[in-house]
Amino acid sequence: MAHSAKLVIALLHIFAWSFLDILEISNGTETDIYCLRSIKESLEDPYNNFKYSWNFSNKTEGFICNFVGIECWHPDENKVLNIKLENMGLKGHFPRQIENCTSIMDLDLSGNELTGTIPSDISLLLPFMTSLDLSSNNFAGEIPKSIVNCTYLNVLRLDNNQLTGFIPPEINQLPRLRTFSVANNLLSGPVPVCSDLTIPAQSDATILKLCTFPAESYVNNLGLCGAPLEPCKPSPKKFIVLCKEGFFVGWIVAMVTVVVVMFRNTLILLVKKAITKKNKKLMKAGTRWCSTDERSKNMMMERMVTRMSFIEISEATDNFNTNNVIGMGKIGMMYKAVLPNCWPLAVKRLNNCQSYETQFLSELSALGILRHDNLVPLLGYCNEQNEKLLVYKYILHGNLYDWLHVGEGELNNKILEWPLRTKIAIGVARGLAWLHHKYDFRVVHLNLGSNSILLDTNFEPKISNFGGAKISSSGGLMFMNSNVIDTSNSSFIDSGVWELGFVKKDVYDFGILLLELITRKEPIESNSFSYGFKGSLFDWITYLLSNSSDLYSVIDNSLIGRGFDDEIFELLRIACTCLNPFPSQRPTMLELYNTISTFGERDGITNDYDILMQPEIAIASSSIEINTISTFGERYGITNDSEILMKSEIAIASSSNEIVEVETAQTN
Repeated sequence: MAHSAKLVIALLHIFAWSFLDILEISNGTETDIYCLRSIKESLEDPYNNFKYSWNFSNKTEGFICNFVGIECWHPDENKVLNIKLENMGLKGHFPRQIENCTSIMDLDLSGNELTGTIPSDISLLLPFMTSLDLSSNNFAGEIPKSIVNCTYLNVLRLDNNQLTGFIPPEINQLPRLRTFSVANNLLSGPVPVCSDLTIPAQSDATILKLCTFPAESYVNNLGLCGAPLEPCKPSPKKFIVLCKEGFFVGWIVAMVTVVVVMFRNTLILLVKKAITKKNKKLMKAGTRWCSTDERSKNMMMERMVTRMSFIEISEATDNFNTNNVIGMGKIGMMYKAVLPNCWPLAVKRLNNCQSYETQFLSELSALGILRHDNLVPLLGYCNEQNEKLLVYKYILHGNLYDWLHVGEGELNNKILEWPLRTKIAIGVARGLAWLHHKYDFRVVHLNLGSNSILLDTNFEPKISNFGGAKISSSGGLMFMNSNVIDTSNSSFIDSGVWELGFVKKDVYDFGILLLELITRKEPIESNSFSYGFKGSLFDWITYLLSNSSDLYSVIDNSLIGRGFDDEIFELLRIACTCLNPFPSQRPTMLELYNTISTFGERDGITNDYDILMQPEIAIASSSIEINTISTFGERYGITNDSEILMKSEIAIASSSNEIVEVETAQTN
């Protein structure tokens, strides 16, 4: 009897524990379902990746395991193991709801358009994460220090964002970290080194190698230095005065302070005097951008391009009919517009004018005062209430990206022969060389790609999308993309940051563009060519150039065997120099233009040195188009003053870097 009683008690214990396990599993799976539902609701999904795949009406156990981008621990259990949502065009901020997927090990959000900062408490959100990939987004701010508490991390990729500040020095103490990249950001300071805590006393070369990462993990950052990059510049030795008598010490300190202050004030006065003399007119124009008064902004912009009313632009686009959409970017939609005289235009309408105020002003400040054969002509603008519009000349052949890359299921009816590709490369190089070298009002693009190169009727390239550009005069005046003039650092140009951090970033992007022209592959695909190759893209191309059999496998098949092989190989070598991991070792755009322009001579593409040296500030065709638009605006009370139009242009000395002072017309 006693034996039977013990058996019953044992069975009750087993039943109780089994019931508790079922409750725990049920609670865990419900949490994971809530996690995915919250992620879907928090992110903007313009391509409807979630709409049809992430269907929560299904109540079958394990149904979330069939969602796009979701991997489960077990196919019959709603418990998330990995979330991989790469290259889906998702928008929004980092989804904090991810913490409800309590057993997740791998998170990949790369290749999207996510913004904001990386959560400071990321180690609490993802305590057991082994792989985190947030590359190729628009994350800003600093790398959270708490990320060093994610001790299970094997892979951490934060490259191709807009991160600033320092790399947490403890990052090398993550014991399992094997893949790490913060390339193509705005980071500064020394690269973390292995500490004594990281390397045990009995460590060998293998362990030492694991706590250091190659140069390509850090390239294209503003101020990173130290191995494996270029050495950090040693800070000046501190002058230490040791004296027992406090009076003598105080006297020395006081004298040094007086001398330093006097020297500093004298230097500031001299620099300000030089800036005022050289850029008097430019400063007057620039300071007006800082005004918060909308009317003063409009007055300033009217001196650059024609102001148009929202009503006339709306009519020209048929009330922004979706049938007139010709492109879509991060900051807005591009529409084709037709004026009553049948003149075609292209109109960019910003999605949220408040959020993209800086990009709007940056585009105006760059293209509004610059005219060149290889820059897209900006003809007008609209800045009314909650609407911000930019009006361009309509470029017939669209962008280079659409000519090089064909979507899945589409017919490849667009063919670019090699002579046209060299013409495009020459034109882009000429435009960038002019922006970088031949104008005191210097500009760096920072967002160069095939989708920002437009092709006119004769396939002459026009550089566009200056929303992220940075603009500076040689005297140190700087328009960041916030359009605020920074005069606090008069030696900014000479500091090396402008050249290595900004100018050489354009050179690197130009190298990627050359690879696209040669391989007809997107940048992501071009990088995947080197998968498994231990080294940078620079090292990979160097290897290809010495192995012709592998080289032919990556070149566009339509180019091979048509008599251009030698030119293709030479252009690939030039692209290789642009992709050097060390910015100081990359060529300048002027050097690149002089080299590449020789390619087009046998195809009748002239090396027009005058075009490079003498930017066309008032191109006749652009002036005609602007006058056409402004005439159309007269019925809305918008003045058509051609004298103001011409006086608002900036003239350039033909063979020097001096800005000719501009007599800016005064508005009535």
